[in-house]
Amino acid sequence: MRTRTKAHLSTQFTAFSLTTLVMLITSLATTPTGASSLSEISPRAIAHPGSTQIPIQGASSVDVLDEIARIESEQGAYSADLSEHLVSLGSSYQENGDHEAAVEAFKRAIHVERIHGGLYNLNQIAVLERMIESHVAVGDWKAASDRYEHFYWLHQRNYGDGDPRMLPVIEKLSHWHLNAYSLDSSSVSNHLVSAHNLYRMAVNIIDENYGSHDIRMINPLKGLAVSNYYLATLSQEQNRMAPISTSAQAEAEKKARLDQYILNAYYNGKAALTRMVEIYDQQEDAPIEEKIKARVQLGDWFMMFDRPHSAFAEYKTAYSNITEHKLSSPFSQSLFKEPRALPDMPVVKTQMPDNNEPHEYVLVQFDVSARGQARRVEILEAHPQKNVGLKTRVRKSLRSTRFRPQLIEGEAVETKHIVHRYIYPVKKS
Repeated sequence: MRTRTKAHLSTQFTAFSLTTLVMLITSLATTPTGASSLSEISPRAIAHPGSTQIPIQGASSVDVLDEIARIESEQGAYSADLSEHLVSLGSSYQENGDHEAAVEAFKRAIHVERIHGGLYNLNQIAVLERMIESHVAVGDWKAASDRYEHFYWLHQRNYGDGDPRMLPVIEKLSHWHLNAYSLDSSSVSNHLVSAHNLYRMAVNIIDENYGSHDIRMINPLKGLAVSNYYLATLSQEQNRMAPISTSAQAEAEKKARLDQYILNAYYNGKAALTRMVEIYDQQEDAPIEEKIKARVQLGDWFMMFDRPHSAFAEYKTAYSNITEHKLSSPFSQSLFKEPRALPDMPVVKTQMPDNNEPHEYVLVQFDVSARGQARRVEILEAHPQKNVGLKTRVRKSLRSTRFRPQLIEGEAVETKHIVHRYIYPVKKS
C-alpha cells in the first residue's frame, strides 16, 4: 500500500462521539416546533376524565373549547364528534409549546375513540402519533416508547404478525428504538434488542411474502447491521437491562440473553451486509451506485472490527466497479477521496445542537494510515483552552475510531495533515 501526503482544509462539523457518526436516512416522528413564548392562559379549562384540567391558551384554543363545550352540552361528554375537536385542541397546544396540555387533550381524544370504535380502533393511530411528537419534544423517551408499543400493538391486533401491512409499522418502531438508543446511549439496552428483533421480523415477513432476494429487504438489513454494531460495541457499563421484576433469576436470564446478542453481533451484522450485496447482485435493474455502496458498507464492517484485509478486498472490488462502469468522479470521490470516520451507515438520527446554542470545540490535526487508523494526533486549538478533559476525549475518540482510508487507483494510502474542528454542545444545567 502506498503513502500519499494530502492536506485537507479545516472542516467544521458537530460530534457527540466519533464512534457514533451516523446520519439520518429515515426520520422519526417530526418534533413540532414550539412558539417562542406562550400565550396568556385563559381562565377557561376543560375537564378530562381521570386527569387534571387542561388550561386553555390562545384564541384558537378558546375557539376550539367553545365548540367542545357546545358538543358536550348537546350530545354529552363522550360524543363521537368530540374526538376531532380534542385533536385540534391538542395540536393548538403543540404549536404553543405546551406539550403537557397537548398530551392530556390527545388522551381524551383516544378515550372517545375507544368508546365508539372499540379498543382496537385504528382511528387512534393518528392521535397516538401526535402524542409521541409531544413526548419526543420534551425528551420523555419512556413515554414515547410506551406510545410506540401501543401503536405497534394496535396494528398487530388488526393485521397479525406476518401480514405485509405490518412492515411500515415495524420500520417505524424499529427506527424509534434505534434512535432512542443513539440519542441517549445511557439508556438501557432494551432498545437495541427490540430494534434488532423488529428488523429481523421485517426480514422474515419480506422473505415469506416476496422472496429472499426482494429489494424491500435492503432497509431492514441496514437496520440489522446498525443495531448489531451498537450491540457489539456496548461498554460494560452500558451492558445492563432495566429491572422488570424482583427475581434475581429472571434478571440473570435476561442478562444472559443480552450477552448472547452481543456475542453474535459481529457475525449477524456481517451476514446482514453480505445479504445486501447478494440481493443487489440479483437485481439487474438496481442502480450500480447502490450496488457499489453496499459493497463498501461491507468493507466498512470489516474495517470497524479490525479485519483490514477483508475490508480492502471489498474496497478494491467497489473501486473496480466504479472504473468499469465509468461512473462520475463526484460519486467516486464521495467514497474514497478522503478518509471517512466509521460507522458510515445512514440509518440513525443523532442530536445536533442549535447553531445559537453555546458550544465547546477542539481543532485537531492528525494522519490516517492506510489501515484506517488515526496517527500523530495534535491539538491545534480548543475552547475553552483549559478544558483538559475535552482534549483527552477527542484524542481517545480519534485513536479508537476506524476510518475508511483514502483510495488512489484502488490502493489504500496514508493521508496526512487532516484538520477537523469537532464541536460539542454545552450541556444545559
